[in-house]
Amino acid sequence: MEYIKSTTQQRTDLMEKTNWTREFGTKEIENLAKYIQLAQSPKGMPVIREGVREAFMCIIVSGSVNVVKEDMQSHGKVLSTMTAGKLFGEMTLFDGEPRSATVLAIEDTTMLVLTKESLNRLIEEIPKLGAKILLKLGMLISQRLRMTSGKLVDYI
Repeated sequence: MEYIKSTTQQRTDLMEKTNWTREFGTKEIENLAKYIQLAQSPKGMPVIREGVREAFMCIIVSGSVNVVKEDMQSHGKVLSTMTAGKLFGEMTLFDGEPRSATVLAIEDTTMLVLTKESLNRLIEEIPKLGAKILLKLGMLISQRLRMTSGKLVDYI
């Protein structure tokens, strides 16, 4: 993943086009844009590697990625494919644990990146917006856990 120089206005415009910010007001999106970075990953390159400790999440602006988890025989299994507007990598913002899966760009992919350090700074400087983001991320994690539990029951 390579970071790209961008203005706050460019990042605001890109965020407004994603589904992820639909509950946010214009001023909230503008404020959030001050804390995020723009990045690209070329097709075939990992954005995240399983087992690595890097605390950031990504919102896909364009392109797509596969979330891949190694099985007991070290074979990569695709858990999901994510496209524009989807978010990944959020768990590490909460727990700081090593990455639980690898994320590979399956085409040239542009992302908005929020690091743990930037999120902490945002929470300190704009607590109301920080709380709104944390609640949204908590809801996303809860939805994904419910979906995983629903799939898991088929294997029990």
